[in-house]
Amino acid sequence: MAQKGLTSEFNEMSFALGKIVANKDISLLAQPILDVETNKVKACEMLTRGPVGTSLENPLQLFSVARQTNHLYDLEMVVLEKALEQIKLTTWKFDIFINFTPLTLGNQHFVKDLKKLMNKYKEISPNRITIEVTERDSIEGLEYFISNLKLLRLIGFRVAIDDTGAGYASLNSISEIMPDIIKIDRSVIQNIDKNSVKESMLKGLLLIAKEVGSIVVAEGIESAEEALVLSRNKVDLAQGYFYARPTSLSNNLQTIV
Repeated sequence: MAQKGLTSEFNEMSFALGKIVANKDISLLAQPILDVETNKVKACEMLTRGPVGTSLENPLQLFSVARQTNHLYDLEMVVLEKALEQIKLTTWKFDIFINFTPLTLGNQHFVKDLKKLMNKYKEISPNRITIEVTERDSIEGLEYFISNLKLLRLIGFRVAIDDTGAGYASLNSISEIMPDIIKIDRSVIQNIDKNSVKESMLKGLLLIAKEVGSIVVAEGIESAEEALVLSRNKVDLAQGYFYARPTSLSNNLQTIV
């Protein structure tokens, strides 16, 4: 009886995700990424939300269920398509960061499918888009992962590692991927002004980034005190509620601070 209930629940979740993917029933918000020294907008990260008013509106729940029901790849391709649509509609001029799981980036069809989408938006140059590798999954055992990243770079995309400092084997991933951008997780940044160990962690990651030749983005800044620590350590870029909350993609974001 219990097994039948679990099967029914799984089928319902799978149907819900399939419907979301088929109808492209997601929305995207944009959170600005700023130059720490000048406070000027340099880019934004696209953040996904599921259908409004449902349990899947929350992105953690949405992507968790998508993974469980084998809809993750299709959902992430819908996110990419929606992001390209918004760039075109708003004539956004800055760079765009888009998150992808290692599972999607390691899919043997990913580069082909991405090229097909980009061909629909020829006015958007790949060098304006940064592919963020979400760092909470292992990249081990993904046959096409590294070769796909090499192909993406040849096309012109930049590659970032997200969640650095909180994810799975961060330092090993950095050495494998050699990212253009390292994004430092909020868990390292939160209350960094009150925690000397966290500031030492930040300094260590900055040294690694310098060795790799990566730009550093600090995530989750929520106070002037945290921002001051970034400034004195010469962190390149930052994002967080202290600067701006996620909002609709708009050229007005460039003057948000």
